[in-house]
Amino acid sequence: MKTRSITEGAMLAAITVLLTVIGEYVGLPALIIPVPLTLLVFRHSYRLGISMSVASAVVASLISGHVLSGVTIVIWGFLGIALGMALREQFSFAKTIAVGVVANIVSLGLQVLFYSLLFGTNLFEDMAKLFTSSFDQAITFYQSMGATSEMLGQLEIMRTTATMVVEWGLPAIILISSVVTTFINMAVVRLILQRMGTQVPWVQPFVYWRLPRWSGLIFLLSLALLSYGRATEGLLYRIGFNLMLMQVPALLVVGIAIAWYFFNRWRVPTVLRLVLVYFIIMGPLFLGVVIAAVVDSIYSLREPAPTE
Repeated sequence: MKTRSITEGAMLAAITVLLTVIGEYVGLPALIIPVPLTLLVFRHSYRLGISMSVASAVVASLISGHVLSGVTIVIWGFLGIALGMALREQFSFAKTIAVGVVANIVSLGLQVLFYSLLFGTNLFEDMAKLFTSSFDQAITFYQSMGATSEMLGQLEIMRTTATMVVEWGLPAIILISSVVTTFINMAVVRLILQRMGTQVPWVQPFVYWRLPRWSGLIFLLSLALLSYGRATEGLLYRIGFNLMLMQVPALLVVGIAIAWYFFNRWRVPTVLRLVLVYFIIMGPLFLGVVIAAVVDSIYSLREPAPTE
């Protein structure tokens, strides 16, 4: 059994190194680097996961010729080990996601600290400057191409809005990215474990996704804070802004789930479904599905999900 665990650990460590090095040279984000470590910790132990994380970091640093690859594995390995332990302890889906979100935030904090020690600057400030610079370059490009003043004005509005979202909505952005990253890793791990004949806790089918009842109160609170703090744009306004920024994507997803439920019920053709979802995302039906999701959190608009 010990030989088997070491062999499996070595294989998963090699996959971790491969994902890290390829991601670094191709420019892909390190989204699924934690997956091999999650599998290793789930199937064996966190001690073996930590050992293989360190070994992977050393090998990746030797292959790439610098320590950044190794540090990436160590930092993201924290998420992989945390998810593996949560699955090993048979946590529910919600608890596992919560563990992953906390671990992801810790990993992000470690990245910011390492970046600060290495370059002497703040990672988020540099990202905001890069974001603003990209918009400036786009505006300059369109000016050189003879774009109309109306189009340039729209780009300027987009730049102002995007800059405000990045600067004011950083807590919400961090939380949303942590949830998405954890969910992606959980989905990949679940897919692999299913092929191996192992079941792990998972969310109910998409058409039955629903937000908890208190989310409706949070939505109303965010509206109140935005309205009350609009004059000064102080702390209360920023709190409301972040609450709204966190809720809108979730409400949109749940709103699409509600729409898809009725698409199934009315047997709407696939092409028409895609067209309607496009209009939901792009604006004309956006507000309607968001309101539907808020109402659904308080009073369910759908039949309960069938029990297995």
